[in-house]
Amino acid sequence: MQILDWENKTGVHCGSVAIQNVINYYGVDYPEEMCFGLGAGLGFFYNKLSKSFPSEVIHLRAPDMEPNFFSKNNKYYKWLNESSAKEAERKLIQCLDNLQPVFLQTDLFYLKYYNSKIHFPGHVVVCVGYDDVKKNFILSDTNFKDLKEVSYKDLDLSRSSQAEPYPLKYNWFTIDSFVPFKNINHLIQEAIKLNSKNFLNGQNSLRGTSSVFSILDWVKNLENWNSLKDASNAYRFAYQIIARRGSKGGGFRCIYSDFLKIAEKKSFKIKNLGLYNLMLSLATEWEILAYLLKELSVKHEYKIGKKVIDLVHDLYSEELKYHLLVNDQL
Repeated sequence: MQILDWENKTGVHCGSVAIQNVINYYGVDYPEEMCFGLGAGLGFFYNKLSKSFPSEVIHLRAPDMEPNFFSKNNKYYKWLNESSAKEAERKLIQCLDNLQPVFLQTDLFYLKYYNSKIHFPGHVVVCVGYDDVKKNFILSDTNFKDLKEVSYKDLDLSRSSQAEPYPLKYNWFTIDSFVPFKNINHLIQEAIKLNSKNFLNGQNSLRGTSSVFSILDWVKNLENWNSLKDASNAYRFAYQIIARRGSKGGGFRCIYSDFLKIAEKKSFKIKNLGLYNLMLSLATEWEILAYLLKELSVKHEYKIGKKVIDLVHDLYSEELKYHLLVNDQL
């Protein structure tokens, strides 16, 4: 049996809390919003699914936030994959024996403590121990103060889920040490620039492409959502993704605005651009959109639908304007 000396913090989002807990394990304390921002966490995906429900989904977080956070000062990290369950389990146990916490991407459908009826692949947890007698792994999960025990079998299913839109291949990575970043003010500005650059250029992943232009792809097809067989589920899931599922509301724009508030205190240039207020305005608009989508999940009214489409058009324009400003001025 091996359990790390772990102080478990809960918070807003699975990935940023996972980062916060791991660096805290190594004796460093950054607020969660700093972890999210330094990881360049803003994004937008739009996916049409062939085998799952809802049949069309959105997601508002960028890929690779967790390794991005640690890829500073000439270090580089990425999500690693494994080809077999045996090798994935062996490497996980080896890291824990070396007293290293391990980031894992999971499908929470197979994490029984969620009792979820739908698949949600990509949920980030940190593995902090194992019990070889009970055949359980021990997980730190953002939504729970207590550590969770998951059977070897269930964690294997969760890590290898092929559920759309993000099939998993035992995605993991670990770090063996961490010290406070040097030149933190410079790194904050670089992370803000990187997030906007990625959002304008597009980031490809197994989930698809995260891009500001994916918002435009979504709005072009939104008028067809009323005719989806699972329209109510599609609208409700989109509402949940924006307003409830680990984002602090506003489709992660609220937590990112908190990061920009810190950034403005450290940089006159960022403050003069007014990025915090711009992002807070975006967060508010995304939140308004979320509740219109919730309303549509109950009653498919034309007037509400038109409001949604008009608002998404506005959001696309405002998001594009913000990221072009950052790209041009920072």
